[in-house]
Amino acid sequence: MPGAAALVRGLLVLARSGRSGVLDVATHGVKARVGVRGGRVVAMRVLPDDGDFLGDALRRMGAWGAGERGAPALGEPFGAWASRVGASSAAAVSHALRKQLERRMARLLGIDPPELRLTPGSADVGVPALEEPPRTAELVVAALRDRARRVPLAWARPRLGEAVLVLPPLGKELVTDAVLWPEEAAMLGLLERGAPTDALLQAARGSARALRLLYALREVGACAHPEPRRGYATLLAKTRQLRKAARAAELLELPDGASPGEARKALRKLAAAVHPDRFGTSAPAAIRSASHEVMTALVRAQRDLR
Repeated sequence: MPGAAALVRGLLVLARSGRSGVLDVATHGVKARVGVRGGRVVAMRVLPDDGDFLGDALRRMGAWGAGERGAPALGEPFGAWASRVGASSAAAVSHALRKQLERRMARLLGIDPPELRLTPGSADVGVPALEEPPRTAELVVAALRDRARRVPLAWARPRLGEAVLVLPPLGKELVTDAVLWPEEAAMLGLLERGAPTDALLQAARGSARALRLLYALREVGACAHPEPRRGYATLLAKTRQLRKAARAAELLELPDGASPGEARKALRKLAAAVHPDRFGTSAPAAIRSASHEVMTALVRAQRDLR
């Protein structure tokens, strides 16, 4: 989702700068005007219209009173009118506007790489604005959840793969400022150090909610494989061979019947790629652990071929 990644980064830049204005988001077939006040998204208008009207949202919430109420005066916001005539409460209108904003953000996260342009100044985009808007990271994570809940678990899990995942700076910024469910938060410590997908899901007790959040973060580049280093691919390959109980010659990438001298040369060559010193102390704990495990197995394999 390269378009989502570009949009998320742009919104976080505005959040850090605390700027106000209208962010125009344009791509093929979809245009949006995003009102930003003090770095936070307060309103959004998306064209073509998605039919997501405030009155319908209030009815779905069960927050709409019965009886004839008339209609808003010309230019009067629907939510303000609904509160004034007692059709709904100010709190319900605010909640409905916030959920509407999340749904529209989720729609924007699914578009092609967008063109972004900020016009500083007023945040007015022609629709009601939230008086108490959510933090940008909270809004984005809620929108990501909204998109991910439509993804079948059986499809999302293979997309995550088996390799180590870590939180790059984008991911850290999102999860630090967002409100997470306990099972989602259970993965954070491992993600910061780096851990295989199975370990992350085990920490979350197999939660479908956690799996979907992990998938959503992965799709926007907020959860990724560790920065490539020399030997990372080799380390991953050797780790897989260990899981399959590969023979000594196979681990050392030698034919059957190789001599002790060939085994020593093969060990030196592989050690140059996967030795713990090659990854450094700043590497995720999972990478360092795998490196030690693989080196131990390679030394044992060389001894077996003497």
